[in-house]
Amino acid sequence: MIDTLPVVGARRWLVLAVVLLCFLPAAMDVTILTITVPTLAHDLHASPPALLWTVDVYSLLMVGLVLVSGPLGDRIGHKRLLLAGLAVFSAASALCAAATGPLTLIGARALLAVGASMIIPATLALIRQTFGDGRDHAVAIGAWSAVAAGASALGPVVGGLLLQHFWWGSIFLVNLPLVALAVPAVMLLLRNEIESERQPWEATSPLLSIVGFLGCAYTIIAFTHDGVGPLELALPGALGLGALVLFVRRQQRVPHPMLDLSLFRLPGLRAGVVASVLPVLVMVGFELQLVQYLQFVNGLSAEDAALYLIPMPVAAMVAGPVGGMVLSRVGRPRADVPAGLLLAATGYVLVASGTVVLLGLALIGFGHGLVQMVASNLIMSTAPSSQAGAAAGIESVSYEAGAGLGIAIFGTVAAVAYRALLPPGTSTSPLDAGTSPQTARAFADAFHTITWLAAALTLATIFLATPKAASAPPPPERPA
Repeated sequence: MIDTLPVVGARRWLVLAVVLLCFLPAAMDVTILTITVPTLAHDLHASPPALLWTVDVYSLLMVGLVLVSGPLGDRIGHKRLLLAGLAVFSAASALCAAATGPLTLIGARALLAVGASMIIPATLALIRQTFGDGRDHAVAIGAWSAVAAGASALGPVVGGLLLQHFWWGSIFLVNLPLVALAVPAVMLLLRNEIESERQPWEATSPLLSIVGFLGCAYTIIAFTHDGVGPLELALPGALGLGALVLFVRRQQRVPHPMLDLSLFRLPGLRAGVVASVLPVLVMVGFELQLVQYLQFVNGLSAEDAALYLIPMPVAAMVAGPVGGMVLSRVGRPRADVPAGLLLAATGYVLVASGTVVLLGLALIGFGHGLVQMVASNLIMSTAPSSQAGAAAGIESVSYEAGAGLGIAIFGTVAAVAYRALLPPGTSTSPLDAGTSPQTARAFADAFHTITWLAAALTLATIFLATPKAASAPPPPERPA
């Protein structure tokens, strides 16, 4: 990449503000649809599987798409990639708002993922280029992580408030003024850096990644569908697993991989990936079930459910900058990851037991915000600067894979638990939960089951995501 010094002075903090403004709507759209499930089921006549795909297709497609967009930013410049992503994202937002049925909404959400897959890795790479590897880099990554964790928790809040006063399409149109503010700021403040040696391109790797994750997610989601036979479950699952195996083998063999697995030799980067995937998987999956529990069982309106959730995004947004400032002063304290996970696990226990629920939500938000900040900093600061785009791709894949699999896994576990707890002869559709005392009790028990699961998975992550040692030297760069 062309060697340029990091931006200095107050201008770089303006650059950071612009980058975060661009990132906000893309991160928020991971979860903004979760609170609209009852409304979409009624207005678009969407089935439970269609609703789950509407929510999940955004994250699942991005897992493969960021493999293309991350290296693309190294080739054309991350500023150009960001502007292209904002253009696609705004057009897709308008198409989502105009959707007339579940299939058209799923298709528009897929296009939205194309735009977001350009925005997310570009923002990470621009932060690395702007701040270099100095102390302020940890603060900047802390701010990015605050938006990542906070926006995921904020999505249902914004969606619920808009849904109470406007029609469901407004949750997508809210993206347009944000993009309108971001584009001129990007053009004025950001600079474009292009890698001097351009690597060859190939479409096989991202295609294998997309097929792999979609196939596995289809099997997980279809597990609870009525009338689905073993063959219909086995074939997509086998196709997905096979595609992922081929993807990994291809990345290990091609001279210019789209996901540089050699970076995983770095202990810090490996810990950062685990700390990104598993906590995001748990939080996003839990939040989807929480908003349905509040509406189906507690009978809250979309607005009241949104207000109930506020402690999570507020705490998450506070945790990122606080953790970033601590990191900038004392380096990389290995206690940050387990401390954040312990706080989040305590929050899940409080929610599952039904005691001090609002405090539990705040602990979940703060804990996840802290862990996301550490994870992002480990991934982006451990990789060599010449591979900032590759590191951004890994961070983006980790985040989106966690979100996509979390929605699928927690949605399936909750549906299985709900069916098992229902009296015989009762409708098994989660959309009918709350229509009788029996269905409300079954859904509540299923929700508490997955909340205990969230606590257990969060505790287990402590042993997998805590950095065991200082990062090894960066791996040698691949020959051009």
